[in-house]
Amino acid sequence: MNLGTLREIQEEAANYITGGMSSSFRANFFTGLPMYATKAKGPRFTDCTGKEFIDFFMCHGAVILGHDRYEVQSALHKVIDKGYYAGFDDWPTVKLAQRICESIPAAERIRFVNSGTEGTLLALRLARGYTNRNLIIRMDGHYHGCQDYLFANNLASKIDVSNDGKRRSKTIGRTSGVPEAVDSLVATIPWNNFEILEKVLHEEEGKVAGIIMNVIDYNNGVFLTTPEYLHFAKEQAKNYGIVLIFDEVLSGFKTGVSCGQGYYGVIPDLCVIGKALSNNVPLGVVAGKKKIMDRIMDPVDPVVSGGTFSGNQLGIAAGNASLDILMQEHFYKNFLTRTDKFYESLKTLFDERGLPAVVQHLGAGFHIFLGTTEPINNYKDLNRVDRELTRQFFTICIENGLYFHTDFTLSAAHDESTLNEALERLDRAIIKVKN
Repeated sequence: MNLGTLREIQEEAANYITGGMSSSFRANFFTGLPMYATKAKGPRFTDCTGKEFIDFFMCHGAVILGHDRYEVQSALHKVIDKGYYAGFDDWPTVKLAQRICESIPAAERIRFVNSGTEGTLLALRLARGYTNRNLIIRMDGHYHGCQDYLFANNLASKIDVSNDGKRRSKTIGRTSGVPEAVDSLVATIPWNNFEILEKVLHEEEGKVAGIIMNVIDYNNGVFLTTPEYLHFAKEQAKNYGIVLIFDEVLSGFKTGVSCGQGYYGVIPDLCVIGKALSNNVPLGVVAGKKKIMDRIMDPVDPVVSGGTFSGNQLGIAAGNASLDILMQEHFYKNFLTRTDKFYESLKTLFDERGLPAVVQHLGAGFHIFLGTTEPINNYKDLNRVDRELTRQFFTICIENGLYFHTDFTLSAAHDESTLNEALERLDRAIIKVKN
C-alpha cells in the first residue's frame, strides 16, 4: 500500500482501528498526528513514509539503551529459538527477580506484571489488603497508568488550578466510563506540600491505605521533590500505619540502577518499575517489603495477583539483558556525563540565539519550556510557558527529523555524534521559529 503521508496512513488505519491508533496517547502532542514507524535502530527510527528521525521520545521513556539493542535482541532470539511458551516461570525469571531485589532498595520481594498500569493497580490492591482500608492519597498531576482509580488529575493539564494548597484538590478530568463513586476512594492533594498531607492524614485517620506518588515527575516535564518531603511522607505513613508507594515506572533507571528512591535516599514500602527495566519489551514489577508482598500468598484472604503473561519469557530475557548493561561499573557515569553535556549545550544554544527557554533535566530525562527563562518549579509555573511558540518550535523540529512527543528522553545510543547532529537541527529550528 503506497500512502504518502502520516495523515493518509491514519485515515486508512481508522477504517479498522478506532482512531487509527492502538493507544490514544500516540497522537503527537504537537502535531496531533500519530506516528507510524517501520524500523527503529539505536537513537533513530524510520516512519512508514520512509523519513528518518532522531528519536527523543523513546517510547514514553522506555528505551534507555537505544532501539533494537544487540544484547537485548539476542536475548529475545534465544527465547524464540528454544521455543516460546507462557504460563510458566523458569530460572531466568528467578535470576531477574534476585537481581532486582539486590538493586532496588525497596525490593525485599517482587511480583512480575505486564505493564506499569497493572503494577500500580496491584500496588493499590496490596496497600488496601495489607491495611484493610480503602482510601488512597495521590498527588494532583501525577500519572499512574491507564486505570480507573487514578485517571482523574493525572497530568499537569488536569490539576485543580484553583487549589491554594490548603485543601484537597477537586476531581478534574475523570474520563468517561469511570464511575463517580471512584472519587470516594481517592483523596487528591498538591505535591510537595507538607501541611496538606499532614492535614488529610489527620482528618482521615484509620481510613487511609496508601500514599502513591512519582518521586521524579518526568511525565509533565521533569518536576522534582526533595529528600525532606519524601522523608516526611515516609514518617507520616509509618505513624498512621499506611503503605507508601513510589511509582517509578518512568523514573526507574533514569538516574541509576537504584532508581529515584536511590537518588533521593528514601525507601518506600512498595514501588512499581517497568519501561526501561526491559528496554521497551513489555514487563512490569511491583516490589516491596516482604510483610506486605506476602499478603499475596495469605492462606485465608490473599491479595490476588496473577496473569497469563505475567513474567513472560520475552520480558524476562530483555530485563536480564538490560540489567547486564545497566549494572556495568561505568555505565551511568559515562552515559550521564554525555547527557549533561548535551543539556548544557542546548541551554547555550537558546541563550546565544536569544530564544527564551528553560531546559530542565535529570539523568536521562529532560524537557524544554519555551517563552520563559525562569525555572519551572511547579505546575502553576507552566502558565509562563508560551504554548503557541512551543507548538510551532516542536512542529519544526519534527519536520527537521527530530522526533519529540512526551517524556523527552536520551538513551545510551544517543552518542556524541548523534547529539551534535541534533544540536545542529535544533539550531535551525530556533532560527526558523524566530523568523
